[in-house]
Amino acid sequence: MIFINDQFPGPLLEVQQDEWVEVTVINKMPFNTTIHYHGIDQQKTPWADGVPGLSQRPIQPGDSYTYKWYANQYGSYFYHAHSRGQIDDGCYGPIIIKPKTGLPNPFDKIAPTEVDLLETAASDITPIIISDWRHTTSQHTMELQIASGIESSICMNSALVNGKGAVNCWSREEITKFTSPAFAPLLAQLNVTMTDKGCLPAQLLEALGGVPANLSVLPPEIFDVCTPTKGSQEIIHASRSNKWIALDLISTAGVDSFGFSIDEHPLWVYAADGQYIEPVKVDALNLLNGDRYSVFVELNKPASQYGIRVASTAGAQLFNTTAILAYADVDTDCDIHTLTSSPFINQVGALISPNTTSYLDPLKAAPFPAQFPQPAPEVDQTIFMSLGIVGKSYNWALNGTILNHAIVDDLNPPLLYQDPSSANFGENITIITKNNTWVDLVFKIETFPQPAHPIHKHSNKAYLIGQGDGAFNWTTVAQAAAAIPQNFNFVTPPFRDSFVTPPANTGPTWMAVRYHVENPGAFMLHCHIQSHLEGGMAMVMLDGVDEWPQVPDEYKN
Repeated sequence: MIFINDQFPGPLLEVQQDEWVEVTVINKMPFNTTIHYHGIDQQKTPWADGVPGLSQRPIQPGDSYTYKWYANQYGSYFYHAHSRGQIDDGCYGPIIIKPKTGLPNPFDKIAPTEVDLLETAASDITPIIISDWRHTTSQHTMELQIASGIESSICMNSALVNGKGAVNCWSREEITKFTSPAFAPLLAQLNVTMTDKGCLPAQLLEALGGVPANLSVLPPEIFDVCTPTKGSQEIIHASRSNKWIALDLISTAGVDSFGFSIDEHPLWVYAADGQYIEPVKVDALNLLNGDRYSVFVELNKPASQYGIRVASTAGAQLFNTTAILAYADVDTDCDIHTLTSSPFINQVGALISPNTTSYLDPLKAAPFPAQFPQPAPEVDQTIFMSLGIVGKSYNWALNGTILNHAIVDDLNPPLLYQDPSSANFGENITIITKNNTWVDLVFKIETFPQPAHPIHKHSNKAYLIGQGDGAFNWTTVAQAAAAIPQNFNFVTPPFRDSFVTPPANTGPTWMAVRYHVENPGAFMLHCHIQSHLEGGMAMVMLDGVDEWPQVPDEYKN
């Protein structure tokens, strides 16, 4: 695995809003790498975005590269490798940007008489990184996919909380009980079941791909064999005297989405993707790849230890883990098997009681203060993208066109160093815009079944203005909004850098995102499920080609 400064996850980068940040990455590995600062918009520093072939040359073994960017934002972010599958090998760590003095916040809407306590908690926020873990390197995982012809990377070994966890093998009874109804007909049709590792069987993936596979090259432990381990356990310490604790929930997962909750402790969500939102109180959160949520937890229960539940909600594999929230005045030599706290969610992330508050609806994460211009801006360009598999089940694409990372990563010079008029991979996987324009991105999931796709946009955030089930049969968002106004929000749309397409289980779905081009440069738009990105589900964004930046010589590595 990959360590950063001799640790995993990597060290916390904690800075103040309006500071300049300088990070020197020294590559001591035997392969190329880059580091991307996820959610940092890189205003006027596109050469610090960390995507090989787009914003820089890859950092060669034994070499270094210095990233310098301005922390004009506040909130929760993270950094991670953006070369091949290195994020799956542990190359990531948290970023906290503390807001500047006097910045308005929504804390009075949570506890009007305890704003000072909330601000104190937020100033000492604790990052909680949720990730999945696989017992093969990313390179070997890709080799197995190519050799077998199926997306074998969907089967993980464990879920981790701040890098800690264990392989947790379920009983056959549990696996049968919690198998997703969405997959039951396919499993029955093929006369197979979820494996002992809790995974969809390889035969089903072969059937979904529609292309003959060579399953004999897959070692049994990839899909079928589960061997339990005694991993370490994360304990989050909380002082009841502080009344509140603030947590930054960060998903660095390569494949899975996770349900998250803390036994008997509701979550006050006050920020999403680093942006304050109108606070929402929920009992559980669904964390997809790349998501960040900042939450307050009121410490008003009896001094004890409480389970922090993390359960895969992806359906393709059944696995979970538990960490502990321990009040400071109790024995913290905890054992998850002796927990007596009452959970809000079960082993697959479903709410246990109808009396619990539902998951946060991402469409209801209204920014605080409101961000969307009023009246809604005129749109200069509409770009449609279809999502799906091309050929083998590990080949994912936008517009039926795979982005070949083997070609892009080693571009010399990178696209940012070139005249944008000559840097075009073809309209299917290239977005070309002019500066100070408004662009609608419409994602269409027209083949099914397909999972939810967490789409991450590099550079500045965008607005999630609408989504729905069924085919998107209009040529503009304006036409769609006139026909189905209930599916759109042009007043308080979420302001995010990651957007989750509705899952297409039994029919087509769609999602519409709008952004303002205000940061010229070469960026990437991609699915943040790592196997989908590596499989080709990505687009090159050449933003603001009419005001293309000049890269300073000292950054042309």
